[in-house]
Amino acid sequence: MSLFKVVGLGPGDPELVTLKGYNAIMAADVVFYPKTSLNSAETILNSLGVKSGNMKPLEFPIGSDKISILSQRYAEMIMKAEKSGLHSVYAVEGEPMLYSTFLDIMPYLQIEFDVIPGISSMNGISAAMKIILATKDQTLLVLPAVNDYDYMEKQILLSRNIVIFKAIRAREVIRKIIEKNKNMEYYIMSHVSTEKERIYNNIDDIKDYMTIVVIKRYT
Repeated sequence: MSLFKVVGLGPGDPELVTLKGYNAIMAADVVFYPKTSLNSAETILNSLGVKSGNMKPLEFPIGSDKISILSQRYAEMIMKAEKSGLHSVYAVEGEPMLYSTFLDIMPYLQIEFDVIPGISSMNGISAAMKIILATKDQTLLVLPAVNDYDYMEKQILLSRNIVIFKAIRAREVIRKIIEKNKNMEYYIMSHVSTEKERIYNNIDDIKDYMTIVVIKRYT
C-alpha cells in the first residue's frame, strides 16, 4: 500500500469532500497542498479541522514560468516524506486528474501513489444551476479558454455541450462566438459552492479567474 495519496477536495464546500478523502487527510502525517493567491485548498483544509502543524503549503504562483522547477522540487519533498515512512497526502481543489496542480508534480514522482477522486467544479456548477451536462448519445467537450477566435469556435462547434474553464482568458472571444451563433444558451458561475459563489448573466461581467462557462448548443 502506498504511503502517499492524492485527494480531490471538491469545488469548495468542505462538505463535498468524500468520506474516503477526509479519512485519508485526517490520517496523514503531512498534508501537502497548493498555496495560491486564491487560498482555496487551505480554506477547505482549515474547515475540515486539519492541524496546522500537519499542513505543508506548496507555492504555485498563477501564471509563473517557474512551475516546472517548483514541481520537481515538490516531488522531491513528497518522495522524501514517503522514504521517511510518513503517511502523506497532496490535497488539491476539484478533481486531481483534471486541470489540477498535481498534474505538474506527477511526472517527477518516482513512487507509487493512490488517487482519491473529488467532485470537479464543472459538476458543481451543473448541480448548482441544474444544468444537464450531457444525456443519451450526446458528447461533452471540456475546454480550457484560449484567446483565439478561430480555434475556440472550431472546438465549440464540435459538441452540443461545452464546459469552458478559466473563461476570463478568452472573454471577448466567447462573447463574439455566442453572438454569432444564435442557437446557444450559456450559464456562468464562479467560486462554485463557496461563500464567494456568484452567477453572471453576461459574458462581459466575467472578472474572476475561477469562472466557468457552460454552453448548450441546440440544432
